[in-house]
Amino acid sequence: MIKQFEDVRQWGAIRGIGSASFQRQYQRVLQEVVEIHDAHNNGDMPEVSDAIGDTIVTLINLAKTVGMNAEDCLKGAFDVIELRKGLNKDGDFVRYGKLDAADKAICDKKQGNPGDQYFERYALETLTPDNFKKD
Repeated sequence: MIKQFEDVRQWGAIRGIGSASFQRQYQRVLQEVVEIHDAHNNGDMPEVSDAIGDTIVTLINLAKTVGMNAEDCLKGAFDVIELRKGLNKDGDFVRYGKLDAADKAICDKKQGNPGDQYFERYALETLTPDNFKKD
């Protein structure tokens, strides 16, 4: 368990946040994500940092609202993406399943395990950012 996540849950419990509706918590998440965008557009990096932190807080609260643990959600997501093949296109990771045939061939050549959307666990030790570049 991430200590700060538990601290957030305690903070929210004291303030009665866990009893908020799903819709209310979801709207808070969206509000904070918009604040990240606005702060970035204004070049206000301290506010970007604050808004990212606030977004994480709202996601922890949203998870609690639906009876989930944010750490379990994070672990579940990472377990799925950790071995996912794909390519970096202009700083954005595009997963194998969304690539065209030509890009899948590049992926297979650079990341191994041809035809599968995941690479083998042993590959984690050898892969570098170059394995995820198209050229």
